[in-house]
This record gives sequence, C-alpha cells and structure tokens, in this order.
Amino acid sequence: MPAKNEADPKEGKRESELEKLIKEKIELSRKIGIVGEYQPVENYKETKEYKRIEEIDLRLWELVK
Repeated sequence: MPAKNEADPKEGKRESELEKLIKEKIELSRKIGIVGEYQPVENYKETKEYKRIEEIDLRLWELVK
C-alpha cells in the first residue's frame, strides 16, 4: 500500500480518464449547441453526439462514485 504522500498509479489513470471524458463531453456539447450560448441544433437529443454524451455521463458516474 503506498504511503499517503505517494501517488497511487490507479488514481492517476482514473484522473486522466476523468479529464479526457470531461473534455470530450464539453466538445460534443458545444458542437450540438447545449453549452455556452444555448443554441441547440434541431433534434439534438437524436444526434450521435448526444448519445455519446449520455455514455460519457454513465462512465463519469462510475469513476466518481
């Protein structure tokens, strides 16, 4: 077991996956207009970007719970 001041390799991996997913979610959200200036594309909930955002949300929940 690593000492408290030593980094846990698993934690580092989880953080980078977390950061990657958050960045991807923001990019996709901007692309379909639901972040920033709220101007959603028509039927945005039917887009592949929105479906990917839902997948990301599930994975983010698994990472932070």
